[in-house]
Amino acid sequence: MRPCTGARISAAAEDTLLLRASALGAVTGAVVSHLSAAALWGFPLPLEWPGIELIHLTSPLGQRAVRRKGVVGHQLDLAPGEITAGRHLRCTSPLRTWFDLAGILGLDDLVSAGDFLIRRKDPLSSLAELDIFLAGKAGRPGYRSAMRARVLLRANTDSAKETEVRLLLCRHGLPEPAINVPMFDEMGRWIQDPDMSYEREKVAIQYDGGHHASAVQRRSDIFRDENAREAGWRVVVLTQADLDVLAPGMEPRAVTRVRKALVDRGWTPEPARRRR
Repeated sequence: MRPCTGARISAAAEDTLLLRASALGAVTGAVVSHLSAAALWGFPLPLEWPGIELIHLTSPLGQRAVRRKGVVGHQLDLAPGEITAGRHLRCTSPLRTWFDLAGILGLDDLVSAGDFLIRRKDPLSSLAELDIFLAGKAGRPGYRSAMRARVLLRANTDSAKETEVRLLLCRHGLPEPAINVPMFDEMGRWIQDPDMSYEREKVAIQYDGGHHASAVQRRSDIFRDENAREAGWRVVVLTQADLDVLAPGMEPRAVTRVRKALVDRGWTPEPARRRR
């Protein structure tokens, strides 16, 4: 197998992004970057993104961008701290990778990637480190998009779907829910960490993805939600079907269901502002 001119890989080897990026990086000396680096770091990316299978390589300013089949070449001034060297290749650091995505992804996808950067378990960075990094990028291409997304980033998420639901609810005028805040009963005993919640109204939101379909997980989810309800909480369980828009102009069921739960618990929407 020849992933590129000058590199050979055993035909028995599995054709993976890591394998192809490693071979191209070794031959060209360039740094794996942008969408390719994001995929290697595990950032959530839109599956339908065109050209996601292409390898993005960055060369330093003054060197010609890599031009090969299946490669998107870039020229950037990367600081030493913006490059991470691994066993198989060099790629842009998590912070630099996210900043480069600002010139590629739409706002919601960029926020999802940013939330992943500062996620609850094994975060790749922190908000404080991100702010320091962004302060040094003022005026650079992608800075404005990055700053628009920065305002919407929230730490401690567990999945991109949590981010998607949060943005959807806020966009439709609902208050912003807290993320993975522990829930306790009246005796102070821990019940669960709901994906999102409104503590004042005692409304919890759970997003159940595909892995919740197994019998074992379903039993665990039922037990989880029964304990919350016994403690006085209203639990709204959402799936992908609740996020999909059935027809143009229709409100997603997730918004309708969460709004009803909040109103039932005493929440009052703010009156719409009059146009001048």
